[in-house]
Amino acid sequence: MRGKREWSLKKWISIISMSLLFLAGCGTNGQKDQQAEDVLPEIIEANLDVPEKAEVGEEVLLAVTVTQGEKAVEDANEVKFEIWKEGQKDSSKLVEAKHTEKGKYEATYAFEENGLFNVQSHVTARDMHTMPTKQIQVGDVGAEEHEHHEEGGEEHHHHDSDVSIHLQKPDQIKANEQTALAVHLQKGSEPILKANVRLEIFQKGSNPAWVNMTEGTNGEYQTDYAFPASGDYIIRVHVENDEGLHEHTEVEVTVE
Repeated sequence: MRGKREWSLKKWISIISMSLLFLAGCGTNGQKDQQAEDVLPEIIEANLDVPEKAEVGEEVLLAVTVTQGEKAVEDANEVKFEIWKEGQKDSSKLVEAKHTEKGKYEATYAFEENGLFNVQSHVTARDMHTMPTKQIQVGDVGAEEHEHHEEGGEEHHHHDSDVSIHLQKPDQIKANEQTALAVHLQKGSEPILKANVRLEIFQKGSNPAWVNMTEGTNGEYQTDYAFPASGDYIIRVHVENDEGLHEHTEVEVTVE
């Protein structure tokens, strides 16, 4: 009788031990799955190719090569060149680029007057946005314009820097449920800190909802938002800071 009791007790101990090991394994797998979800994809990089000089009326080739890691990005959602004369960004023009080969997107443009011009490529791909800028001298540039360029050195330094905006969101979004959204900002390889980041969320033809994001660590900004109904939405990310950065990008999402 005693032997049977000891065997029964050992059996139950064995069952409990196996159950605990199983639960521990599930917990470890859950942590690994969560860690995998938290790993950010490599940022997209845009190598902008603009000639240093051009003549008035000459057709100039503007090109940008988009990569992610070592692979060419052939499926960018949108690539445009924004062009403006130095000090006149409010009068900028947008030129659509076309994909040619191996992650390269190109457009041609003829400058209509002399001056220093900025060419900024806006690349949106894989929920990220990057916008490097270069400057081109067109025709004869007077001493006055060069002087203005030197005085605006800080602004020009900003234009030469790469800014990347990455919106992180769940693969599935459900209406009327709080959804965690995060924006990651980088300037070159450095995180952008102390920025004012807002989301403009709307369906086409409807009034937008404005959502302020809270800064976390290493250039990450976070918020939660409950989409009021199912359908297609546009999330427009607005980024500003005290150094003159003022950029935005948009991503389309589907809410179930």
